[in-house]
Amino acid sequence: MALSLSHGRKLVTVSLPAFLASIVVVVGAIEGWVRATWEPRKGTPGFFLTDPVRGQRLAPNYDGWFAGVPVHINSLELRDNREYPLDKTPNTFRILVLGDSVTFGHGSVYEHTYPYLLEQRLKAWNPKIDWQVWNAAVPGYNTSQELAQLLEVGDRFKPDLVVVGFFENDLVDNRRPIDPGIVRVGVAKMLSFARRHMYSLELYKRVVLTLAWRLSKSDEYKERLDHLGTEEALLQTADVSTRDEQRLTPYERLTDAEVSAKRCVFGMKPNPETVPALQRQPDYPPWVAAVRGFQDLQRQGRFRVAFFVNDAPDICGTQPESDFFYDGGTRAIDRFYLSVLGEGTPVISSYETFMHRRPSQMPAVRAHALGNANEVKADVLFGFLCERLLPPPLPAARR
Repeated sequence: MALSLSHGRKLVTVSLPAFLASIVVVVGAIEGWVRATWEPRKGTPGFFLTDPVRGQRLAPNYDGWFAGVPVHINSLELRDNREYPLDKTPNTFRILVLGDSVTFGHGSVYEHTYPYLLEQRLKAWNPKIDWQVWNAAVPGYNTSQELAQLLEVGDRFKPDLVVVGFFENDLVDNRRPIDPGIVRVGVAKMLSFARRHMYSLELYKRVVLTLAWRLSKSDEYKERLDHLGTEEALLQTADVSTRDEQRLTPYERLTDAEVSAKRCVFGMKPNPETVPALQRQPDYPPWVAAVRGFQDLQRQGRFRVAFFVNDAPDICGTQPESDFFYDGGTRAIDRFYLSVLGEGTPVISSYETFMHRRPSQMPAVRAHALGNANEVKADVLFGFLCERLLPPPLPAARR
């Protein structure tokens, strides 16, 4: 018995500490090696941090790359090169823009994201107002995450108007905001610390997921490994910021008569079952519940909310004779979105304006818009705000 107790004491007092110390040494060596070989242009790690309610959030004061362009996240977790005090002056009008990667400006230089371009138009329209358009969009967010974000930051940010940018994949995976509890909050804080300060974290994640996949042969681990590779690729320094599609250039505007005359011979045809099929999807009711959450805030007078539908018609083709947008059934979907989002909240869509443009002059218009496509969105939103929510008497009264 004495020998057994002595062996146990030795295990606890000598072997276990020695084992833990060796792990610390190995982890420290790996971290040192990763830091030594880290490419300075990549900036700091931790573009995303873990959030106990929203899943993930942007890291404040981040400098690095995302989707091929330099990105700076300021201390308020906004995509903005400027810092702002939370207090407003008497002539400040603050617009908080929520959204996903399309609104954030995936692959777009900061100066040509549509929230920034909107701010420039507002300043030119009435320079006596301190216009602040805050781009709080987070890549990957859906409508329920945006609602949870507003509930968290809205009272602190005190926006005069909240614009919620909507894209079609925002219907996916919406959930009711939850009370995370102490344990979930603690875990999120630890994971966020690791994501921000451990340069070697992605290496460990890749090793663990690879081992789990090899041992279990589960497609789930393979999918998570592929997702990790996609996320890592987004943070690389493959610079696309100087490509031609980033530029703002002159573009053609088609008349109503020209649009009516266009016929896409081999294009898709509208299907009356498209919208009913959308409403039958399991993701649809949770999305509507999130939309109603925004509309409740509007009705209660807690925030002024408006929706902006980021969509465009189908593209007929790539040849000069087919370089036009057409309705292949997308107009019905656009109008359906407007009907749901417009129940008690102002809403506008970029759809009809793009119908009067040339696809070849609107880079990536149906996905992560660049250059001219973002300029058109800024024009649509600016015109809508001036006409519906920012009439001339409002700016004049705030002088």
